[in-house]
Amino acid sequence: MPLPIDVTAEPIDDVRCKFILNRPVAESGVHEYVSDAEAEESPVAQAVLAVPGVSEVVLSGNVMTVLKSDTSIPWAALESQVRYAVNVGAAQAEEMGIGQEAKPMDDDAIFTAASEIFKTQINPAVASHGGKIELIDVQDATVLVRLMGGCHGCGMAAVTLRQGVEKALKQAIPGIKGIRDITDHDSGTNPYYA
Repeated sequence: MPLPIDVTAEPIDDVRCKFILNRPVAESGVHEYVSDAEAEESPVAQAVLAVPGVSEVVLSGNVMTVLKSDTSIPWAALESQVRYAVNVGAAQAEEMGIGQEAKPMDDDAIFTAASEIFKTQINPAVASHGGKIELIDVQDATVLVRLMGGCHGCGMAAVTLRQGVEKALKQAIPGIKGIRDITDHDSGTNPYYA
């Protein structure tokens, strides 16, 4: 029997909630399911779609976005049902041998996925410090970035990259080897932390 999957809910609004799983439940890429028939290849998506009120499931690695059709049902009431469904689906997938060997993503696919994460998660967070992190390239599964604004020359840049950005990317995108900062921090003129 597989170990239970830890599921952390991050409600986005009344209709959408992001669930972060401690391990991937989908192959690389983004997979959208709105019906049981479409979700035939994904026991996890099938199980979550069976939760009353759930209308759509979007899977990408270890990130699952769930949409509900009834906004009168609060996410707090659905979270435990979704967690249970994820684990039931994952157990079924293991029994069926689905998803046993996830294929590593190529550099272009990593760049596309990382770009979305930078746009929706990372840059909104570092903007509070007047900074921005630019995704430059992905080479041999290593993400190349340049720090700008308050991040340029910041004394905490290395910590932000390793404990924040790299950790978030590795959780969301299987196969990332690491992150490399190509910023010339000595030329920073207005760092958030000197």
